[in-house]
Amino acid sequence: MLEMAGALVRVKDGKIEVLTEPRVRFCPLRSGLYGIKIESRETVASTLQLHMQELGMYGPGRVLELQEKPVSFGASEILTDAMSEGLVDAAVLVCEGAGTLVSARPEVLQAVGAHMTGLVKTGPIKEIQDGLEERGCRLLDRQCSIDQVRGFEMAVAAGFKKIAVTVAGSRPQDAAALRKLGAELGVRPIILAVHTTGISNRQAEMLADSCDLVWSCASRAVRVIVGKAAKLQIGISIPVFALTDEGKRLVLNRTLHFPESLVMHRAGLPLAPEGKQPEPLI
Repeated sequence: MLEMAGALVRVKDGKIEVLTEPRVRFCPLRSGLYGIKIESRETVASTLQLHMQELGMYGPGRVLELQEKPVSFGASEILTDAMSEGLVDAAVLVCEGAGTLVSARPEVLQAVGAHMTGLVKTGPIKEIQDGLEERGCRLLDRQCSIDQVRGFEMAVAAGFKKIAVTVAGSRPQDAAALRKLGAELGVRPIILAVHTTGISNRQAEMLADSCDLVWSCASRAVRVIVGKAAKLQIGISIPVFALTDEGKRLVLNRTLHFPESLVMHRAGLPLAPEGKQPEPLI
């Protein structure tokens, strides 16, 4: 079960069932990647079908190493570059067929996260689990539990010190729990909040209090609340907000690796021009 463009989707035995209409009508990121102008059940299904055909996602033939970086300022791209430079030595992620895992290899991290979107729950796929373990990943369990706090604890127990953790924007309590646990264990996690579309003002406030990086997705609350608290923003159509120096460091490191031209200038945040945002913001 996953969410894409605000639609709830079930993928089972290679079959895609889009259960609800997309809540997002237009996404500039998806438009740029896939040429989609107006979201529908059909566009959601076709995107997932593409991921299955090209990367084997949601099945036993899943690609588990990837060099390509399709998203300019995506979470996996930022973390992959950070790991390559030694700013991060492990990342706690979620993968379909495996649940929560810890990866210390950038090409595996990129393969897992490049096109992953809003995973709600997943069942075991043995080939994915075995493939990840063969590549040095640690799985939280074989039942595909999704628990980023326990995943961080597992990473600390394995001896990692510079640990990044992705959390769902709809679960800001995980970010708060990670911050508390990090203080207790003496290891400060770098917390990245993704998939924030549709979260409440209160949830956005909690993310602003606990996270290092927050992706705005199609969230009005993130743009207004997290954006105003941010120290740095990268991107304007889907802004990514850095709230701490650690978050800024990861963003600036991504700019070192980014192959295209960029402009950086002083500005009040958030900088989110009308006409370049997802529609509607929810």
